[in-house]
Amino acid sequence: MRRGKKLRQIAIPLIVGGAAITAIDLARRVFRHTQLFSPSPDPLRSWKPEDYGIARSAVTEHWFETPDGEMLYAWYCRSPRPIASALFCHGNTGNLTTFADIIPHLLDAGINVMYFDYRGFGKSSGIPSINGIISDGATAARFHDKIRPKALPSILYGYSLGGAVAAQVIKRHPFDGLILQSTFTTLPMIVRVLFPRLPLHLFAGNLFDTVSVIRRLTIPLLVIHGADDEVVPCSMAHELFDSCSSTKKMQIIDRGRHKDLWVRDCDSMVWAINRFAVDLPRHTRHIPLEPVHEKTLLDPLLRSIRRALRRKTFSPLPL
Repeated sequence: MRRGKKLRQIAIPLIVGGAAITAIDLARRVFRHTQLFSPSPDPLRSWKPEDYGIARSAVTEHWFETPDGEMLYAWYCRSPRPIASALFCHGNTGNLTTFADIIPHLLDAGINVMYFDYRGFGKSSGIPSINGIISDGATAARFHDKIRPKALPSILYGYSLGGAVAAQVIKRHPFDGLILQSTFTTLPMIVRVLFPRLPLHLFAGNLFDTVSVIRRLTIPLLVIHGADDEVVPCSMAHELFDSCSSTKKMQIIDRGRHKDLWVRDCDSMVWAINRFAVDLPRHTRHIPLEPVHEKTLLDPLLRSIRRALRRKTFSPLPL
């Protein structure tokens, strides 16, 4: 009798504690999916590059497959006089066309650029998740290396949430330079800023810790930010810049907000990116900080299932 009572006394706290841990983990997952990603399958204007001021002859459309079987859509855009080639990780909303208006400016800066959509964005298959889009970024980095001119230095360019993705990608794949535009320091810190009266930062997790990556960066860094950014405080740009011990540059756009830097001061943006690319040392690629094996034992099974589903629901356009 006493033994049964003791067991109940032990079991009840364990059950309650386990339920609490499960609830917190579920809340964290729900928060991440509802607050971090706002994908759209529809283009801003169309899926035609020329509708965004890009010569059709300068663009090649691509599809490439992730280790777990998702199909990702991309544009590779070529400058007439390229001095570098960049992989662009876009923000958390829309799809690649949402940000396509800046491509002509990057081409003017002499940068070839690969734009791609994470899983669940635009034409890409799948459902977005933090681990998924990080894996997508690493897969895109490998694909970018296959298609870019090998004589050009490679740049990883991340905007907003894409900057946090880029910081995780550079731990997995080498580049010659890193550009962070309007990027936050850590996920809990930006959640504190966005929801100051709610303890949502407790559910954010710490998968996007950009500042810790920057502390160990060994390649040149360019930080671009708006002085009046209403989403990511400019103080975060200064913290990222100060944390970097490698070669670094900063471009603060006067009165710039989160989404209008290319509209507000396009010339300064083009100049800063062009100078950064020109000054990149050759053949000094960053060694990944934490090599990650993207493939798992489940990947072959997942690929088979997703390929079977795509035959019914998803049909990429011919290249």
